[in-house]
Formats: sequence, structure tokens, C-alpha cells
Amino acid sequence: MKVIYSSLLMALLSACANTEKAPMTAFPKMNTPQMQLANKVQLYPKDTVALTQLAALHLKQYEARKNLYSLNLVISSYEELLKRQPYNHDVVLQFYRLNLFKGIATNRYDIEHWQEFYQQHVFLKSVDLAPPEYMAILLAPSNSLSKTDRINTLKETLKANPNFVNGYLDLMAMYSQQDKPEMSLFLLETANKYSPKNIDVIAPLNAYRVEKIFDQLCDANVSKPLNQAFEDYKLLVKNAPENPYFHMQLSTVLRLMGRTRMSSFSAKKAASLAEDFQGQFVETQFWTGNNKALTEYFSSKEMVKLNIDDLYLEMLFNLTNFNWQPAANLVDEYVTRNDLSFYGVLYGAYAYKMLDQEGKAKQVLSKGMSKVAIEPWQQHMLDFANQNISAEALMTASENKCNQSEAYFIQGLSQLQAGKNSDFQKSMESIVKLNVYPFYEYAGAKNIVKRLKAASPKT
Repeated sequence: MKVIYSSLLMALLSACANTEKAPMTAFPKMNTPQMQLANKVQLYPKDTVALTQLAALHLKQYEARKNLYSLNLVISSYEELLKRQPYNHDVVLQFYRLNLFKGIATNRYDIEHWQEFYQQHVFLKSVDLAPPEYMAILLAPSNSLSKTDRINTLKETLKANPNFVNGYLDLMAMYSQQDKPEMSLFLLETANKYSPKNIDVIAPLNAYRVEKIFDQLCDANVSKPLNQAFEDYKLLVKNAPENPYFHMQLSTVLRLMGRTRMSSFSAKKAASLAEDFQGQFVETQFWTGNNKALTEYFSSKEMVKLNIDDLYLEMLFNLTNFNWQPAANLVDEYVTRNDLSFYGVLYGAYAYKMLDQEGKAKQVLSKGMSKVAIEPWQQHMLDFANQNISAEALMTASENKCNQSEAYFIQGLSQLQAGKNSDFQKSMESIVKLNVYPFYEYAGAKNIVKRLKAASPKT
């Protein structure tokens, strides 16, 4: 899990990182609007309108210059304005916010003083802005705080202001480092309640959601979280149209929904923004049955230079198109790699079975399976492939629709090997009916059924 850094921390740092002593030319010239307002404020001390305008002008200058002189000037204006309007929320908020910036710029911040100020103005707790407690992290010397200290400080930060979104993001990042996904997910969901439509929250939250959907889709109805993920990724790509990851994640969600063509469009957009997503875009073509695109992609690449994911995809592509020898050549290369998939080894071995080379199939299984951790359900599939259990026993061992999909696929390959073409087609049709959309078995079976129906005689 990637560590997600606090966007507020970056915002605060960027707001003050270039704060320097201003050159002498920073002083306003005579008869400028600024001097006129300053003179008016001095002549008419009770004229809060003029002081408000002067403070707004100083704020604009600070945002443009980002130097310490401008920062001190605007703070001075808001401090005077606060004396005249102590209950004006906008004045209080700006004064407090600007002093956060100054604390970072000067590396000096009286946390106790500002805690008292924060408590006096309760409305600040309803604003997505760092409470004083957070400054203990920002101003701490590098590596001076332990992970436990950081976590405890962030907990105090969120206790002080439960609306401070970046506190949740920082604490979530800490728990992600400790491999505590449930705590991370809880924090993101809580942050989302306080700040819905915040893309800094929605992005990591949806990444967790999609992972959880994959974990649950075999046994549960995931339509509700899936629809929410879909709506949120639409919002993300709308707000960050140049972010390729968001487009690719939208593609993944669309595939989970069975909307393969829309999934392909989103993946194509991601690939157009970042070359790294080209392989994942090509993968979506397997789901749409675009054999031409797949053939063109793989024809331009040497087998030995394919990454493990592309190698697996090309092998399944050839297997489901009954190109047995190319699939066999690919599985030979596949089992020499690391990070193998159980299914890549098992299905790839069937290429040799189809070529009546049972000895080679056993060699592939022996070599490949020695590199993977075999789960109980997968052991049943392997036993079936080695003719140690029957098709009925395999189906009885299946616990959910995902297992059933895989069982039908390997049964279908065995039926095709035995020349039982009608039974093979029925197995493929059974896979399609299960609608386990993100599985390779579904994509392969759908393409096979479509091809077989197109080739059957018209009645």
C-alpha cells in the first residue's frame, strides 16, 4: 500500500516555504490604494470598512508574494480587525490560519496559547483546518517523533477537530504502513462523512472499496458498494481528468459491473495519459473479444521480454482461441518465471494435453506448481486435472460461484480434449451465466461461446 501524504501538510509547507525577508521595494509607495487605505484607517479608527479592505488587500499581496514581510503585514491587519470584530468568524478564521503559516515559516508556534484561542472560538472545530495539536508534528525535528508518538498526536488532533480531513489521511497512512487495512478503511469512511466529495479522501477510499469488492464478490451481493465506487470514480475523473490512475480504476469498476466496452474506453484513456497502463488497456481487449488488437500488440513483442502479466494474457488468449502450440510455447516460458499464477500453470498445461503430450503437461505442472502456494480449492482443481477426482466431486467441492466458474472452465478443457464438443460448449455457457465478470474464465468463455455460435449452421 502506498503511503498517502497529507495534502494539508504540503499545502501549509508550500504556502510558506518561500517566505523570505522582503526587499525594500516591498514597502508601498505614496498615494497607492494601500497607503490611502492605511491613512484612512489611522484617521478614522472606527472605520472597520476601510480596515477590512486593507486586510483583504494585504491578504492578496501575501498570497502573491509568499514572503515573511507580507505575512506579518496581513497578520497585523487581521489582529487589529479582530480587536474591533472579535466575533466575526471570517476574521477569526483568517487570523488563526495565517498564524499557522507563520508558525511554519518561523518554526515557532506557541501551541498552548493557540489551543486557548481555539477553545474560545468553538466554530473552528467545524472547519477543515488544522488544530494547534497538529503543529507538534509539522514543527518536530526530522525523525524526532516515533511512530507511536505520531499516531497519538494525530489521535489528539482528530479529537480536537473531527472535521480536519488531513488528520484522517495522515493517520490512515500510518496504519497503512503497519498493514492495518481495516483501521485505514474506517478512518477514510469517517473522513468521507465529514467531507463528502473530497477527492483526497475519495481516491484512497475507493481503492480500498475496490479491493474489498474483489474479496467479497464470490459470496456476497456487492452491487451497493460497486455502484458507490462507480459514482465516486466518475467524480474523480471529472475533477482530475489528467490522472491516468483514476481512469484505470474506473475501468476496473466498469469491468466488475460487466460493462466491458465502457471499461475498455476508460482503460484506453488511461493508456493515452500514461504508457504504464498500455498493458492493462490491452487486457480489456480480451474482455471485449478484440482479437485483432491483441494479435497486433503481441506480434510486436518478443516472448522472453514480456512481463509476467502479459505472458499470462497471451497464453490465455491463444488457449481460448485453440492455438495450442503457441500456448504451449508460452507456458514453457511462463514456468521459468517467478510470481506465477496457479491458474496460469494449470490452464497452460492443457495446451500440451490438447497436443496429446501428457508427459510435457505433467512436466509443466510439476515445475510450475513447485513455485506457487496451492490453496485447498486449487488442490481440488489440480486433482481433477491429474484425473484423481471426478467432475462431480470437483463441483461438489466448490463453495461459491467463483469456484464454480473455474470448475466449469477446467471441465470444459477436459471435455474439449476428449472430443466432447457439445459438453464443452455447455460448460462455457454455464460460466457466462454465472456473471463473474472480472474473471479471465468469464472473458474467455464468453468469447468462445460467441465464436461457436457464429460458426454453427443457421436454422
